[in-house]
Amino acid sequence: VVQNREILLPLPPLPQVLQYPHTLPPSPRLSISPSSPTLWQDLPGVRSSLELEELTEDERRLQEVRFEVVTSEASCCRSLDIVVENFVMSKQLNVILSSQDKNWLFSRLNDVRAISHSFLSQLEEAVEKDIMRFTICDIIIKHCPRFRNVYVPYLTNQSYQDKTYQRLMDESHEFRRVVEKLERNPVCQRLPLRSFLILPFQRITRLKLLVQNIVKRTAPKTKDEAQAIKAMKLLEKMIQDGNESISQMKNIESLVTLNAKVDFECRTLPLISQSRRLVREGPVTELRDFSLKDREEERNVYMHLFNDYLLVSLRKEGGRFTVIDHAPVSELRVENCRFKLHSLQKNLFHLHMPQKALLLRTDTQANKLRWISALSRPYPEIDFSAVQGMCASCFKRNCNVKVNILMLVI
Repeated sequence: VVQNREILLPLPPLPQVLQYPHTLPPSPRLSISPSSPTLWQDLPGVRSSLELEELTEDERRLQEVRFEVVTSEASCCRSLDIVVENFVMSKQLNVILSSQDKNWLFSRLNDVRAISHSFLSQLEEAVEKDIMRFTICDIIIKHCPRFRNVYVPYLTNQSYQDKTYQRLMDESHEFRRVVEKLERNPVCQRLPLRSFLILPFQRITRLKLLVQNIVKRTAPKTKDEAQAIKAMKLLEKMIQDGNESISQMKNIESLVTLNAKVDFECRTLPLISQSRRLVREGPVTELRDFSLKDREEERNVYMHLFNDYLLVSLRKEGGRFTVIDHAPVSELRVENCRFKLHSLQKNLFHLHMPQKALLLRTDTQANKLRWISALSRPYPEIDFSAVQGMCASCFKRNCNVKVNILMLVI
C-alpha cells in the first residue's frame, strides 16, 4: 500500500497550460526568415536611420545581442513547425504509435511550439515599435510562467522520450522505416528526428545565456539592468526546477527498480518515496574476526546509502539483494580506524548502527574516505584521540579475540 501510494503520488502540480491552436500563422510583420538579416545593423530600418550615428559602440552591441534573441527564436519556431507538421501530425506515424508511445515521444511539443510563436510575435512587435532602442527582457519576464508550464514537464519527460525512441527504433521496423522516410523530407535539411526532439532543451539554455550576455552589456544601475537580471534569475530558476524534476523522476525510477530486486531478512522497509534519493552505493568487506585465518570470518556486503536510510545487504545471483540490516542515517556513527591489525590490510572503518557495530574494509584508501564522508553527513566524523585503546577494547568485546595492534597510521 505504501509503495503504490508513493508511486501514484503526483509530482508537485503545475498550472494548467493554455491551449493554443496547433496550426499557427507565420510570424507577423518582420516575418524573419532564413533569408532575413541576422544582424540588427543590417536591417533596412536601422541602416537608413539617422539615430544610428548617435548610438555608442556599447549600445550597438547591446542591440545586436537583443536582436539575436529574436532571430534565434524565429529559428526555433521554424524547427518546431517542422517537427510538429512533419512528424507529430504524420498520419503514418499516428497509425504505428500507441497513444502512450506518442505521448512519451512528442510530449507537449505542440504546447512548446504555440508558446514559442506567441513569444516571437511579441518580440517582433517590440522591434517594430522601436527598432533602434527596443528591449526584450520585459517580454521574457512576462512569458516565464508560461515557459515553465511547458518546459519543465518536457524536460522531466526526457528519459521516457529517449527510452521510447530507442525502443521503437530497435524493435519496430515499420517505425524506423517511416521515420527515415520523413527525415528525408527536404524541410528537415538532413536533420534526424532526435535533433528536433532535443530542441526545447537547447532553446531554454541558449535563452538563458543570451540574457546573461544582455546583463553584461547593459548599463549598471538602470531599469534595463534590473529587468535583465530579473529575467536571468527567472530563467535560471526554471532550469533548476527542470533539473530537480528530472532528478526526482530518476530517483523514483531507480527506487522502483531496486525495490523489485531486494528481499528482507530483517524488518521490511518501504523503499519507494519521492523524498528519498540515493547518495552512494557499493561493495565493502565486513570483518567478523580479527585473526582472519579462516576466510569465512569475513564476508562481502553491499551498502545502499540514501539521504535518510542505509541498507546493508548480501549480494545474490541475478543482481538481487538480501537486506540483512538497515538504519536511519540520523542514527549512524562512523569511526576512521587509523591503525593496522595483525594480518589485516589498511582501509578500515567502524560503522555504528543502532543494534550493532560493523568493522568494514574497502579496496582502496580513497574509497574508504568517500564512505566515511558520505556516512558522516550531516554529522561530523567521530575521530577518537585514543584510537588504539578504545578500538581494541571494542573489538575484544565484540569478537572475543586477542587483537595485536602493530602500528598507528597517522
